[in-house]
Amino acid sequence: MAKVDESRVETIAAAQQRHGQHHHLSWPSQEDRIRTVFGLPADASLPRVNEETLTRYHIHMAGKLALPFEALYCPAGGEMRQLIHYVHVTELIDPRHIRPSTLHHGLSCKAMNSKDVLDLPLSELGVREENPNCQLLDDYAYWFVNWR
Repeated sequence: MAKVDESRVETIAAAQQRHGQHHHLSWPSQEDRIRTVFGLPADASLPRVNEETLTRYHIHMAGKLALPFEALYCPAGGEMRQLIHYVHVTELIDPRHIRPSTLHHGLSCKAMNSKDVLDLPLSELGVREENPNCQLLDDYAYWFVNWR
């Protein structure tokens, strides 16, 4: 995802103010960014997670996610032996190509650790703030966790 050049925004705002134009910039909220994934207006409720909305979110992510990337995988359950795993994410898995019974995990990706190739839930991955995928992954996880 492209980063906003804040210095350019400040320059535009300063130029508008010098010419008597007052413009208040408002950054889209997380829910507003998610609404754009589904083509919804600003006052619409976010849709529930289901097969159709996951497919729509996958199409959005496939067009925006910068692959490959490094991530931390924090499994929601299972062994307590190691809580955080470092992985190298290589591809997004199309939800139309997986069994419907596994859709309750949401969108998945292929990732590699030091030993194996894994299919991991996208909502259980984390990246550093400077990673271009950070906001995309945060927005998806927020929607997936709160609207299923």
